[in-house]
Amino acid sequence: PTRRSSDLLELRVSVNLSMRNVRETNLPDTIESLLAQHRVPPHLLCCEITESAVMGDPERTLQVLNRLFALGVHIAVDDYGTGYASLSYLKRLPANELKIDRAFVQHVTTDEADQAIVRSTVNLAHSLGMCVVAEGVEDQATWDLLETLGCDIAQGYYLSRPILAQDLE
Repeated sequence: PTRRSSDLLELRVSVNLSMRNVRETNLPDTIESLLAQHRVPPHLLCCEITESAVMGDPERTLQVLNRLFALGVHIAVDDYGTGYASLSYLKRLPANELKIDRAFVQHVTTDEADQAIVRSTVNLAHSLGMCVVAEGVEDQATWDLLETLGCDIAQGYYLSRPILAQDLE
């Protein structure tokens, strides 16, 4: 989400957390301190984790993620569908977003199985109160179909190639 507050452009920044990061019990304290030091509202930070990051030490990881979530930091499950996480962990994760991996998005207009996976993932995520992000959107047809399937956010080269920070606005 993007908002303009007076002359400032507010953008949510996503940061990938590694398996090691999500097992560090002091991570929420460190993030809280850095957010306060730089006067960044917690809702403008999104910590992305992969399914496999949760599976290494699920209980400890859930404790860390719950603390981050309680701070107001957004949590996204990245590369959904490529790991081995069970639905029992997905329902326990304090997540705002579920990011469908590009492997299921890139052929969604031509592969019925990918379309079924994306459709069911969108329905599952929405039922769990999560926003759905499709990774790897490369063309208008994919964009249109994802919109029809109820996907909330898309990212990929169709929307923008990587750009320098000063060129963003």
